[in-house]
Amino acid sequence: MNLFSKSPNVLTPTPLATLLLALSLAAIPLLDHLAGWAAALFFLATITRLCLSRPSSRMPSIPLKLALLSAATAGLYLSYGTLLGIEPSISLLLLLIALKSLESNTPRDFQILALLGFFLALCSLFFNQSLAGGLFISLIFILLTLALVHFHSTIHPAHPFRSLAHSAKITSLILLQSIPIVVLLFLFFPRAKPQFVLRFSPPSLNSSGMSDRLSPGSVANLALGEETVFRAEFPDHPPPPMHSLYWRTGVFWRGQGLEWSRGPRFTPERRDSSLFGPDTIRQKILLQPHGGSWLFALDRPLSSPPDSSLEAGGFIQSLHPVRQQLQYQVVSRLSPKSDPLPDDQRLEALRQPSKISPRLRQFVDSSRQANPDDRAFIKAILLYFHQEHFTYSLDPGTYGSDALDEFLFTRRRGFCEHYAAALASILRIANIPSRIVVGYHGGEYNARRRYLIVRQADAHAWCEAYIDGTGWIRIDPTDVIAPDRLASGSLSYQQDHHNSQSPPRPSSSTGWLQIFHDAQLAWDDLSYRWDLRILGFDEESQRSFLARLGLASFDWPKLLLLLLLSSTLPLALLILWFRSHSIAPTDPLRLAYFRFCQKFAAAGLPRSPNESPTHFGTRAATHFPHLALAIKEITSTYSLLRYSPTPPPPHPFLRAVKKFPKPQPSPVTTAKNRSTA
Repeated sequence: MNLFSKSPNVLTPTPLATLLLALSLAAIPLLDHLAGWAAALFFLATITRLCLSRPSSRMPSIPLKLALLSAATAGLYLSYGTLLGIEPSISLLLLLIALKSLESNTPRDFQILALLGFFLALCSLFFNQSLAGGLFISLIFILLTLALVHFHSTIHPAHPFRSLAHSAKITSLILLQSIPIVVLLFLFFPRAKPQFVLRFSPPSLNSSGMSDRLSPGSVANLALGEETVFRAEFPDHPPPPMHSLYWRTGVFWRGQGLEWSRGPRFTPERRDSSLFGPDTIRQKILLQPHGGSWLFALDRPLSSPPDSSLEAGGFIQSLHPVRQQLQYQVVSRLSPKSDPLPDDQRLEALRQPSKISPRLRQFVDSSRQANPDDRAFIKAILLYFHQEHFTYSLDPGTYGSDALDEFLFTRRRGFCEHYAAALASILRIANIPSRIVVGYHGGEYNARRRYLIVRQADAHAWCEAYIDGTGWIRIDPTDVIAPDRLASGSLSYQQDHHNSQSPPRPSSSTGWLQIFHDAQLAWDDLSYRWDLRILGFDEESQRSFLARLGLASFDWPKLLLLLLLSSTLPLALLILWFRSHSIAPTDPLRLAYFRFCQKFAAAGLPRSPNESPTHFGTRAATHFPHLALAIKEITSTYSLLRYSPTPPPPHPFLRAVKKFPKPQPSPVTTAKNRSTA
């Protein structure tokens, strides 16, 4: 069986290479959602089609294409066990585009492949709507448009301008002309409520890293990342000092040594408006999608945004998974408040670990006897952490079955979750109600727009103890073990720790690092504005914008009618203007023929708008018999250039039109035209 057909490649290499490059770039953001072999097969197919772009190359035969399609479909079924679902659908889409690229060999195939490229580029918006992602998709759109424009400029051999630079100029004009339409649709096209956000795959794990369990290393693994979790503004006050920036996310009530879980769900707290006062602070949070239900607020929140609840323990939880960017406001109180502890919460906060070693029991009992006061006992345990040379480390290693004893008495090495879990367990053994709070601490202040950037590296855990007459108080062992971590922030602390163990850098290197850091903050500022102004332009923002224009009373049908009229009326007027004016074409062949006809119009023989070149040539030759031979030659050559599949070179035609003399108007011709009119 012959694997290649007899038909040669007819697509020109440059437009095809541009199109294949755009398709490859469009596939890159989707690689995380594809089967690995499917992505490899896609890129292999694009490279193969590029190699077949030479005129002498033969295209794959129909049996070969059917065999590849069958093998790809079977491979997807074996990989996923089904062809239905999100990841199989994306893989199948990319494989179909790959097979389509292998068979594309006509102008129609080229245009279909380009349209599939536009669709593939838009698919990545389901996963990434950031500024960087938007710019990347814009690049793909530019390449696809350039490929189409350049393809159409080279599809006809008679076209004298076939350079990529000329096609790029036309592409730029097309894209610039589309900007007003894009802006008009963005501002006035109705936003539906609720906004339905399609996502190809729900996150399997919260990107914020928060879960319902806390174990050794869970927070440390989060702190290794630098992704932005949320940004916060403080509209009424300057940002609090670094040591007060505790972002509360969740509370763990039930613990077994260094392993803790959320425990039972208690009755949610109620908002008390009387709590608002001078010691409260309002925050505007722009939260990145993470797929979970956690919301973030300064410790401790007094209110919860819409569609959320203030849970027992003073943390906010959304009623729906956060699968899209969320902007909300919340008010917090930085100072503790004395609230009575409900019996069910007290019982859970005093639940001791099921396994307590004699050594740990003796350690707690002796410390308790020496410090019967709760506050004095807490200070004694913190002093123990400080004096016994405990180490703060992102990589403390793996602990065994007796993790609590191993941490307290042997290794004495851990991250914030180790110290918080150990302290909470000790307090419970000493009959002091305690719990663990997880969230983030600190953040980086961006002075350009005066907001705080909280990243994964700022992940943190601390302990809370309930003191009768005072309420829940925060106890952070990290402040004893690594005070610089809380004073300067996680990223700064890690950088300083790294620099202390590395050779000193030259001053020029430090300067470049500062420039790079400033550039990062500038880019984050642009991304923040993109998130607020573009992605955050929802129905409420649109109604506010329309109100500023005096259109607050417009309903959606009227707005759609206004949008339709505002977009079609200028187009209709433009069409009428073109019809009422004689506009010279920009195509070189049409322009030459237009000038050829203009010479006869000046001589009293205009061409009718719907008259074919052949008919007009016959009529012109009849009126000007002394020019009949040249008229018929120019007319027949123009028809071949425009409509023949194998047109002649255009240059003789252009020279003949240029040398054609201007016909002199005759009384007979003028009289006939007047009588016809």
